[in-house]
Amino acid sequence: MAKHPVVKAENPLVMNLPHCVLEWHCFADNTPSTKLAFGTATFPVGGGHDKHRHPNAEEFIYVVKGKARQGLEGQEFAMLPGDCIHIPQNAVHYTFNEGDGELVIMVGFSDARPDTVNL
Repeated sequence: MAKHPVVKAENPLVMNLPHCVLEWHCFADNTPSTKLAFGTATFPVGGGHDKHRHPNAEEFIYVVKGKARQGLEGQEFAMLPGDCIHIPQNAVHYTFNEGDGELVIMVGFSDARPDTVNL
């Protein structure tokens, strides 16, 4: 059966990861996409994704809600709603929730099935 190009708001592909809940709105497993992935990640208070990299994809991270401490290749940035960062392919980075509530970010990748290598 062919994959449908529309993922309805109430039906993303949900992954309960150790560090966040990731809702894929566009991913290789739920759309015909071969070159793009897009999702929303929600981190609990004090949560985060420690150092990792994506060897097959560039990434962007856009803060929707909360306060993030974002690391990228030895630099660190405070990010608030509306802030966006570009993560080059294979760059070491991390994201931590620094706020008093949930951190919600949108993530986009240049591959429909981005690989993650945790460090």
